[in-house]
Amino acid sequence: METIIKGGNLMLFIDSKSIPLATSHTLTINAETSDVSNKDISNGAWRAEEVSQFSWEATTDNLYSRNGVGTLFDAMINRTPINAIFAEKTESDSAALPANGSWTPNTGTVLPASYYTGKVVITSLQVTAQNGENATFSATFTGYGELKHYTGEYEPEPEPGEEAVTETGNP
Repeated sequence: METIIKGGNLMLFIDSKSIPLATSHTLTINAETSDVSNKDISNGAWRAEEVSQFSWEATTDNLYSRNGVGTLFDAMINRTPINAIFAEKTESDSAALPANGSWTPNTGTVLPASYYTGKVVITSLQVTAQNGENATFSATFTGYGELKHYTGEYEPEPEPGEEAVTETGNP
């Protein structure tokens, strides 16, 4: 039987650290298509599409904190791709934030895992400060290259000349 995962346990991690005070995370995977309609497909009466390219992005919505926004701002201004992991947190049975101040991604070291990982660039950072409300911020992370899906135990990217890690879910 499949296990239902609570939204509070599924998180976006940047450089293996949780983003402080998150209220929501989203992972979106898109496929761009090319028109391959022709007379051989339903006498040309129906359009036919072929997947030509993939793209992906992740978003986060958070309560505002100086460290959360500052760290992401610095990464955005540096224009350097950073590592992102969309996974369950390892501490899924705990409601209290770990002593180190950050949740950790479950990449198979504690429990069986299914997670997505890849490099991202920060393409949007928005702070909202509405009168009488908690300040919030949101960020959009656009995929820089391939998004990989792993199941089981985590293994880092192989060095050139080493054997590749087995992946699932990729074409």
